[in-house]
Amino acid sequence: MANKNSMSESSSTRVINNLVTKIHTSSALKDSVYENAANYFSQLPEIKNEWAKLNQNLATAQRNLNNNSKHEQLEKLKKKEMLCLKQLKDFQTHSDELRLNRINKLKCICDDILTQCIGKNEEDTNRKFAKILGTLSLRSPDGGNATLIYNQQCKHLYQAVLSLKLLDQLLKEKLIDNKYILERYVPGDDGGGSFFKSDVQVPLLISALLYDIGQCHPDAQQILKGESGNADEFRLMDNNDRVALLKCNYQHVLDYVKNALGVDKYKGNIKTERDMFNKKEEEKLAFICSLFKNSFKPKQGIGNLIKIPQIYVSVILSTKRNFVYSALPKVFQILSKGVERKAINKEVVNSLLKITGIFPQGFGITYIPKNTEGYDLNTYEYAIVSSLYPKDPQSPICRITTKNLVFYSTGTNLYIEPNNNLYFIEARKKLERISPERLKEILSKLWDNFENRQEQSDLIPKCWHPHEYFSLAKQQNIWNKVVADD
Repeated sequence: MANKNSMSESSSTRVINNLVTKIHTSSALKDSVYENAANYFSQLPEIKNEWAKLNQNLATAQRNLNNNSKHEQLEKLKKKEMLCLKQLKDFQTHSDELRLNRINKLKCICDDILTQCIGKNEEDTNRKFAKILGTLSLRSPDGGNATLIYNQQCKHLYQAVLSLKLLDQLLKEKLIDNKYILERYVPGDDGGGSFFKSDVQVPLLISALLYDIGQCHPDAQQILKGESGNADEFRLMDNNDRVALLKCNYQHVLDYVKNALGVDKYKGNIKTERDMFNKKEEEKLAFICSLFKNSFKPKQGIGNLIKIPQIYVSVILSTKRNFVYSALPKVFQILSKGVERKAINKEVVNSLLKITGIFPQGFGITYIPKNTEGYDLNTYEYAIVSSLYPKDPQSPICRITTKNLVFYSTGTNLYIEPNNNLYFIEARKKLERISPERLKEILSKLWDNFENRQEQSDLIPKCWHPHEYFSLAKQQNIWNKVVADD
């Protein structure tokens, strides 16, 4: 197993980590999307007061000018009016510059995400999606505050990428009936067309990335951290706090989308082009708002496109202290309960299941290997879920990470059936005939610090956490193309 203190990054892992940093991080520069939003919300009362004061000054200057007929004072009053008007315009120009910077930064991030997701063909695209989702999961530390902070910062990108993949799947299955999307979709385009990219994919990514942006507002932070600021924001909230936070987030997300972002600005001097540009921008803004609004009561509508991935990521990258790694494959049980309540769409959940299977990307699988004749061996090995679209939801496509109980970085792919996957009790029963001494021997070979951890461990583990394995750059290329073993 990798040494915990030996952390390194491959170039592709660094790219994905940089995307996370641009979206949500804690830094001295305070320049991530979520830090920028927190700054905007904190300054909003001051901005509104300044805006009101400048408008009042202009109104007063205009009233004084209109009410004064003395010629000797007109020039002075006109200058005062012009000064007030200039101050108001300067303030508006500065506000617009900040707003447009936010829009352009967000669009650049979305373009970067699409670059990392869209491949040369369908197979390459699926591999790229798996790589991003898997990397985000595999970089999550194994327990403690570090895990919760990491998950909080990474969940936005995970939700956005999963929403994008889900849109692709729903279009292929012809399960999208949204007029705005269908008017811009060209079948067989693989989502790469510029029209579809700018009008549908980027707005979808923005909706998912900003899903929790309202939590940056001081009112939401007070709910999360309490009036004193000392409450545990990762606690399991009571219903009153949870509902209050949802309402607060909803209100301030819409405020942020409409006012802190708004629409982009046309560059040029052709009126017909400007009118068309402005029309498209208003339509995109309306689409973003509709996605977000409908996600709060998705039922059978388009809001499922970001709500179902949001539920999924809330389990896979949980920000709650009761988070249990081995429970991650139960995410579809939670989604099924939502279907039973008719809160979310069954067909969309089924489409997501086709994409991911029940085991999320990057999940650590423990399995019973077979010998060359196809018989089960009296041992188990480690693997990592590394591909989307398993043939069966319960049979993940994995990259083998140990062979003969030795870790290595050049494994092949393997479909792992339920009867050999130790996550399932039937498979674990096969190893019950092995002596405890032999099972401890297996664990001692797989764990560097087995002596310190053996009391906490199951002798027949239903899964393993691959974070340490993935912490070495040479072991981060588990998505390179290999021939799968059937």
